[in-house]
Amino acid sequence: MLGNWPQLYIDGLSDITDVAEEIGNDQGGNYDVSGLVANDGRKWIGVPWNTIGALATYRKSWFAEIGYSDGKFPQTWEEYRQAGKKLKALGRPFGQTLGHTWGDAPLFWYAYLWSWGGKEVEYDGKTIALNTKPAVESVKFAVELWKEAHDPAGMEWDDAGNNRAFLKGAISATNNGLSIYVEAKRKPENYRTETGAPLWQDTLHAPLPKGAGGQFNMPIPCTNGVMKYSKNQTAAKDFLRWINSKEVYGQWFTSQQGYCDGATKFWEGDPVWNLDPVMLPFRDIPYKARLAGYAGPPGPASAGAITKYVMTDMYAKAVQGMPAEDAVKWAHAEFVKIYG
Repeated sequence: MLGNWPQLYIDGLSDITDVAEEIGNDQGGNYDVSGLVANDGRKWIGVPWNTIGALATYRKSWFAEIGYSDGKFPQTWEEYRQAGKKLKALGRPFGQTLGHTWGDAPLFWYAYLWSWGGKEVEYDGKTIALNTKPAVESVKFAVELWKEAHDPAGMEWDDAGNNRAFLKGAISATNNGLSIYVEAKRKPENYRTETGAPLWQDTLHAPLPKGAGGQFNMPIPCTNGVMKYSKNQTAAKDFLRWINSKEVYGQWFTSQQGYCDGATKFWEGDPVWNLDPVMLPFRDIPYKARLAGYAGPPGPASAGAITKYVMTDMYAKAVQGMPAEDAVKWAHAEFVKIYG
């Protein structure tokens, strides 16, 4: 189950508290984001598996040309916008989807909202709290950021659109998982810079910029569960114990090359993180992570809101001409409907 999905299936999932706690206790404990989605507040409804995260993936040499040498990256959204203006003027825009994608769009726009101090709901998990000045200001800035720095084609991209654009040299930066870098490194002869050098050697990663509210990301925690209707409850639990054991899970963790973090903190010390320093920033993703539904706990409503693309559409409507205040009011009203 991806992201908040366990919260959609609470009533259909078995209680596997014994297995989840056994594995978590043996491996240094779960990251907060992994544990929250796999627990309904009373019991474990799943065993955390991993955490897929995204960072800004960018062209090192192109950013160096506009003053960001030594692999540096803009630290604030205003710096990011100014860098994007310069790069777009050179035919090297940023790339970000504003379409209905299950991954790239919500991962970017939720984290962007939080960095401005906005939030979907209060700590009680019921009171909708989107229609605030920070949210409106984030939308106003997003409109200018989009027009000045982004490739407008991103309005229609799916989750692979930014990958394709980056790999062919059409964009200078995008928020993405490690897949762009892994693909470029796996096929160096297929992906080259304008000078003919392997593209992977000109690719770096960095956290998204900071805002007045902080610096965050929204990863995709993955969870394995057991359906209540299964006639093989014991066998299923035994399988989860086996596949999450250090010996077996460790083989998988090595094979995926740093694309995912573990669900438990034990895997921070795995040798895979010593293989390539360009991958290393992904190791720290869980420590600045929040989940949809912040500031409340994850639940069926926050999971449902993602499937309706409310947050993404709020920004998309504004980019397409709706006043920022109206876009926020629209999204706020949609969240009210969803949360009931």
